Amino acid sequence: MNVLEARRARHLIIRLDRGEELPAALVRALDEAEARAGWIEGIGSLEKAEIALFDQASRAYAKTRVLEGPCDVVALSGSVALQQGETSLRLSATLARESGVGLQLAAGELVWARVYGLELRVTAFDDLPLARAFDDRTGLMQLVAQPTAIPAIASEAPRLAPPAQAAEPARAAPPAQAAEPPRAAAPPAAAEPPRGAPPAPVPEPARPAASVAEPAAVPLPQRPVRPRQEEEIYPEVGDTVTHFHFGECTVISSDGERIRLRQERDGRVREVSLTMLRIEPPTVDPATSRKHFRLARKN
Repeated sequence: MNVLEARRARHLIIRLDRGEELPAALVRALDEAEARAGWIEGIGSLEKAEIALFDQASRAYAKTRVLEGPCDVVALSGSVALQQGETSLRLSATLARESGVGLQLAAGELVWARVYGLELRVTAFDDLPLARAFDDRTGLMQLVAQPTAIPAIASEAPRLAPPAQAAEPARAAPPAQAAEPPRAAAPPAAAEPPRGAPPAPVPEPARPAASVAEPAAVPLPQRPVRPRQEEEIYPEVGDTVTHFHFGECTVISSDGERIRLRQERDGRVREVSLTMLRIEPPTVDPATSRKHFRLARKN
């Protein structure tokens, strides 16, 4: 048993309109709201859906089943967490539809769906960072708490502020009050003017001005201009890829920022962000003219 507690939560009401796709549209909404961990509930209607069941014997998901035509969302629930730095959803749904033999129910993990109209409530846990990690005992991706990063650098910034008080050398200006030596000149001892020679170092206050200029020199260095990287070629629908985590996959859709992949080993659909990947130059199969990419983690 593993118990995690969240004490600060937000409730987001999200409506997905006709034609939008799950999970891509919901991931975009959560990223905009900066909701990295949470729980999902929803109701509505779908135009088409794909569901899959987890086979405990093989420790893998069976081939997805496609539900053509309209179906109602009787129940939908799931979780939000980070997986390899990206927002990851796990959605389970019970769907109902009319058929030639009457009302049918289908349930399982919701892999993909095209929305007709969907209303969702997301409870975002702002103080509980969640991640998904592979569980060797079950073969499932399970929720775990990940440690929060402590912004140690931010605490050092105030320490840098006191040096800015270097303007205090202006206190050296009081020595300029050495103008009082003229009072010393008032005594009849005329020989004392030679003693007035020591006040000559009074020009030294100019040195603080030089030191004060030093902080002004800080903003002068300019950041080096990085050379522009060569334009990357992105995978398109029908291309094949080797993903560093998901293995051999086929590209089934792409919107320029994210691509959806179907794994060869179990048919499961995955959605990944292109900005999080290093895309190596493709190779081309001379027989089919299809491109093959290797997708590595961008460090």
